[in-house]
Amino acid sequence: MSLEQIYTSGTRMIGNRSVLLSGFILTLLLTTTAFAEDYDKGHGGDGFRETAMNYENRAKKYEEKGFSDIAAIYTRMAEIKRRAGSLADQGRWDDIDWSEYEELDEKLTKIYESMKHKK
Repeated sequence: MSLEQIYTSGTRMIGNRSVLLSGFILTLLLTTTAFAEDYDKGHGGDGFRETAMNYENRAKKYEEKGFSDIAAIYTRMAEIKRRAGSLADQGRWDDIDWSEYEELDEKLTKIYESMKHKK
């Protein structure tokens, strides 16, 4: 193989890698832009709303079983999650206050632990 052939094949190899790298970078940029557009459209709080719905379902089940204290906690946690979702939609992530949520979560954990010990 001549020096020219080695150089040419090496250049093609580097060229193909450049094309692959360029394609990867383009894909990354387009994906990032798509996520940024979704964020700007106000979908940042969808996960919070989904969790809120789960909490409301749990609240309903616990209320039906006669555990109104647990149901009330889940209902309040759902309200907090919905508010967080609304703030997230507006891009106001720093305005979300989790202090009450954390207190309720801790209270719920203690209730569950005491229920385990009663069995």
